[in-house]
Amino acid sequence: MNATSPAPRCSALRQALALCLVDGVASSPLCYLWLPGNFIVAALLTEMFQLPEASYGVIVSLPFLANFLQIFLTPALAHFFPAKSITLVAAWANAVGWLALALALPFLPRANPAASTPVFFAFFLGFSLLASVNGVAWNSWTQEWSPERIRGKYFGFRNGLIQAATVVFLLLVWATLGLFRGSLIALQGVFIVAVALRVWSIVAQHRLKLGAAVAGSSPPLPWRAQLATIRRSRSLIMFIAFGAIWGFAYNSLGPFYPVFMYRQLGLSVANVCLLIILNTIGAAVTMPTWGRLLGRLGNKSVMAAAILLWQAQFFVWIFLDRSNTWLLYGLWIWNGFTWAGFTLGLFNMLLKLIPPEAKTIAIGLNTAITSIFTAIAPVLSGAAFTYALNRGWDPMRVYHYAFVLQTVPAFLSCLILLRVQEPKASPLSAVFGAMRNVRTLGAMLGLTFIANYVFVKPARKNPR
Repeated sequence: MNATSPAPRCSALRQALALCLVDGVASSPLCYLWLPGNFIVAALLTEMFQLPEASYGVIVSLPFLANFLQIFLTPALAHFFPAKSITLVAAWANAVGWLALALALPFLPRANPAASTPVFFAFFLGFSLLASVNGVAWNSWTQEWSPERIRGKYFGFRNGLIQAATVVFLLLVWATLGLFRGSLIALQGVFIVAVALRVWSIVAQHRLKLGAAVAGSSPPLPWRAQLATIRRSRSLIMFIAFGAIWGFAYNSLGPFYPVFMYRQLGLSVANVCLLIILNTIGAAVTMPTWGRLLGRLGNKSVMAAAILLWQAQFFVWIFLDRSNTWLLYGLWIWNGFTWAGFTLGLFNMLLKLIPPEAKTIAIGLNTAITSIFTAIAPVLSGAAFTYALNRGWDPMRVYHYAFVLQTVPAFLSCLILLRVQEPKASPLSAVFGAMRNVRTLGAMLGLTFIANYVFVKPARKNPR
């Protein structure tokens, strides 16, 4: 039997698939931590190092700025280096950077935000750029070796493992933070464990030797022809406008949920971690149901319903104070329910609206435009919070007003969504990378499995 016979190829593919599972599960903790809006890093920045809302808002915007900047970095790197090399170098640099931050934390001035803010800004800007480049390169590399015929079933199974691993990780974080009362050494331990797991995932990537492309694709149209195609696609343009406004609406307040719960409601990091666990479970449990609704009723109508249900909770948030924090348990479960339906619908709409002959430019425009609007939102919100609080306004009322104001652009985005014409057929089997902002926002809520999700269209079953 020669080296190119089917049996060795099949064995190599099975090994690659197993290593990809290890990579996905082991990389989840660090993929979650690099987002500054998550509850762990929010506690680090705003509670332990006392960064003001304005500085925190700027740092929170960095992952979305990186999603925009990588458009100028990744193609240039891909011209000179293979996707696997870019993936591994970016992953190693990110892991080393996180280890450096974990070891440096005790030496940073905790009572001097003016001195510590530039350090955190530099770290998270580097983390964001590396993670964004890594994500795009990883998707490209995965397409090279994973046969299209198995992607739906395999990545569905992989996504399920990541969901389970997410819940386990958050439970361990909850126990650790509770045991050490949310101290700095507890956060250091969480960071170091996440880096160690990431090293394990990178080693798995190194061992993945399967490199031959398994499926070809026709070359894309010239970029001018792609732009002309996009200009003729009114629904796609409307959908990009919807994504930009919705991203602005959500990210204007989303990163400040943990800050509100820490500073105004007096919750501990362990308390907030438990809420995130409930949110994650709620999203994971309801995803199959949302998938069936999307299949029966169409994407935009289900997405609109999910947005309305998601926004309804903020009319309860305006009554929250330290006497009724028990309401948060139901609110965070509800948040997971509604986010799951919105996320799945958003991906399916992208599959239908992005023209196959212009997908390169379409995905790039969608990512660039939505990333810029999503990046601006926390900067403006942080500045507004700092302005109001520095002038002696009641902090509780400031946040309550913000919860109501957030619903205005969110409802506006819903009206734009309903004007999009939704085709019946899905022209693409997968759109890797087009969901980068949704992955990022989802992970900020604790939905790490969305940050690691490989969105694929399920394979059709052969008729009997």
